[in-house]
Amino acid sequence: MNLRNNIRSAVFPAIVIVPALLVLVLLTHAESEISVKIRDLVSIDGIRENQVLGYGLVVGLSGTGDTRSELTASSLSNLLKNLGLDAEETYRAKNVAAVIITATLPPFARAGDRIDVTVSSINNAKSLEGGVLVQSPLKGADNQIYAVAQGPLSLAKIEKGQGTVKTVARVIGGALIERNVESEFIDKGNIQLMLKEWDFTVANSILSSIKELYPASEPAIAKEGKIRLKVPDNVSVSEFISKIFEIEVTPSYSAKIVINERDATIVMGGEIKISEAFVSREGISVKIEGKSSTLSQKAGSAAHIPDTASVKDLVDTLNHIGASTKDTIAIIKALKDAGAIHAELIIK
Repeated sequence: MNLRNNIRSAVFPAIVIVPALLVLVLLTHAESEISVKIRDLVSIDGIRENQVLGYGLVVGLSGTGDTRSELTASSLSNLLKNLGLDAEETYRAKNVAAVIITATLPPFARAGDRIDVTVSSINNAKSLEGGVLVQSPLKGADNQIYAVAQGPLSLAKIEKGQGTVKTVARVIGGALIERNVESEFIDKGNIQLMLKEWDFTVANSILSSIKELYPASEPAIAKEGKIRLKVPDNVSVSEFISKIFEIEVTPSYSAKIVINERDATIVMGGEIKISEAFVSREGISVKIEGKSSTLSQKAGSAAHIPDTASVKDLVDTLNHIGASTKDTIAIIKALKDAGAIHAELIIK
């Protein structure tokens, strides 16, 4: 194996590809200093999505429906009775399937709007392909009907080589909203912002920026970490929210490393440092040494890295000595367990 004698430590690419399709996405120090609009960091308390749920029947299947379900048979009989048809006998047609229907109502949903729904088989149907969902009510957590779903099903296109799931389908624009969804986000002239990821530094930056633009809003931290704002008397609610959402601040969150072992992806932000440590795994040795060391690679699959280096330098070195995806992830996890990596490690 031809190994390079050293690695340039001055400039590294933003994306490093390791063998076996390991992708490392790095946010450099310069990138972490960019400004972000407040709208991307917060949400408004009271403005949220709502889930709805329903039960229904899919008809028109080509012999791939439920075959041994009393629930499906009785549901079909009840449906025909409601249509005024004689349904004394029990129907066991193989072109019908019982399904659960799920959907999400957007904030400020209004009667007459349409939303997509997901339809999932709950019995032994082999496929929902080619089926049509019969009109079905969708209820919220308060047991009130908010939408009615109906329409032809569409299955997701499957990429070559991937497994097929034909018992889950969607009806695009298949649910018609029947009830307005009211969003109460103003309380006695106040609104509250919720950070999508809580951080005192970011919260303080938002407070200072809003106070500078609208002193009369009296921004302050309320209970549960929410940022309370008073809508100024001389400004409309829509203008006030629009203006503060356009304010730019510099986010500053704690260092994190996210590893998705399923698709072999590592994502990290900032220059995450490594302390002195030694790891050996299946013929690969990683030694993080004193500050006087230099970043280099030696024969025998040994990586010598100074403790002033970052996790990025570690992965770049492992890449050059031919470490596999599995080895790289295992070494990062071992260094974290040893307390040598100073960042939160999230495994998915």
